[in-house]
Amino acid sequence: MNKIFIALLALALMFGVTATSLALTKTEKRYAYTLQHLKLNKQTEAKFGPILKAYLEERKAAGDIYDEVKKKYKAAEKAGTITDAQAKQLFEAKLTSETKELAAKKKYYPEFLKVLKPKKVWYAFDLANEKMSKIEGKGDEE
Repeated sequence: MNKIFIALLALALMFGVTATSLALTKTEKRYAYTLQHLKLNKQTEAKFGPILKAYLEERKAAGDIYDEVKKKYKAAEKAGTITDAQAKQLFEAKLTSETKELAAKKKYYPEFLKVLKPKKVWYAFDLANEKMSKIEGKGDEE
């Protein structure tokens, strides 16, 4: 499955189709971006791809916890009218999300090390956690 995805992505890039026009999910874009920039050989990529995908899915699930609460109170936050209770929910959701993201990193760090050397593991986490604007080629803002 990963090979098919990467082959389709490579084919699309050859014909000038961008990742955005393929309507890929953010997780799929992150996955492709990370693998592309790690420059792994095919054998290592075949071993690492499923581990990376699992990490990215767990990372996304952790982020979704905060995103759902933030979405719920978006209008109130924009208007500057969030209540103390809403602010508390937002903060607690953010803490929960960050805790789960850190747990995912700790969980997958030894898994990454089974396939990659420590230097590549460092780059893999760095690339997988880039801002979407950079992944989508919209700038290098930090």
